[in-house]
Amino acid sequence: MHRFIASITIALSTSAALATPFATSVVSYDAGTNAIAGYTDATSALGAAERFTGEGVFPSGVTPFNPAFGTDELVSVGSGGHLTLGFDRAITNSASHAFGIDLIVFSNSGFVDTSWTDSDPTNDGSGLVGNTPTLFGAGGEATIEVSSDGIHWFTAAVTTLDLFPTLGYSDFTDATPFSHGTVQSDFTRAIDPSIALNDLAGISFSDIVALYNGSGGGVGIDISSTGLTSASFVRFTNNSGEAFEIDAVSVVPSPSTLALLTLGVCAVNQRKR
Repeated sequence: MHRFIASITIALSTSAALATPFATSVVSYDAGTNAIAGYTDATSALGAAERFTGEGVFPSGVTPFNPAFGTDELVSVGSGGHLTLGFDRAITNSASHAFGIDLIVFSNSGFVDTSWTDSDPTNDGSGLVGNTPTLFGAGGEATIEVSSDGIHWFTAAVTTLDLFPTLGYSDFTDATPFSHGTVQSDFTRAIDPSIALNDLAGISFSDIVALYNGSGGGVGIDISSTGLTSASFVRFTNNSGEAFEIDAVSVVPSPSTLALLTLGVCAVNQRKR
């Protein structure tokens, strides 16, 4: 009996561990009226966010000052358009999630680097947020809905996809690095959503990396307002006059999934003895 229970635990744990936290399927896509030309492959939103961009053109690491820009890395949703994605791992509404964030959206927003225009030419390109922080690439407002069955939808947020711009590696030291890092940032780790754009006035690239504290950035979404305990689908609808782009979407891991995985590992260790 113990061996049977252990086998079930291992199987469930393995299944949970193998389920990617990123979108795995495109359910539907309508580019809308003003989607950016060349950025209409919806499958670009599947899988993890980009860590390194511009291969063959301007190869460089993805940072908050150097967002992803490849046509195979982003999908554009124009006015009146939508993008619906499916997930293998459930999006759970859990109070134990950091800052209450259940879902993280990655776009191609970035900070304007004011080191190029300040009075000090020795820091050009170093990555400096100005005293009046400015973002580019966020685009129009996205209506973000979630569903457990793909039929009934509930609005979780209406927001621009701006804070926080993606950081591919946590050991990047340059705002526009020309090689991969060695420490991958965590695309399932949320940043405190109470931090506003003006709070970042005057900070440097190294300050941003420290602020992210291992996170890969992204726009954090709390699904608690929908009343759902879990969801398997996310829909982005553009009711604004400007297109927005999506790189990836990640699910914040459920504590129960992590606990189940731990039990599975323990069971494996017991069997090995």
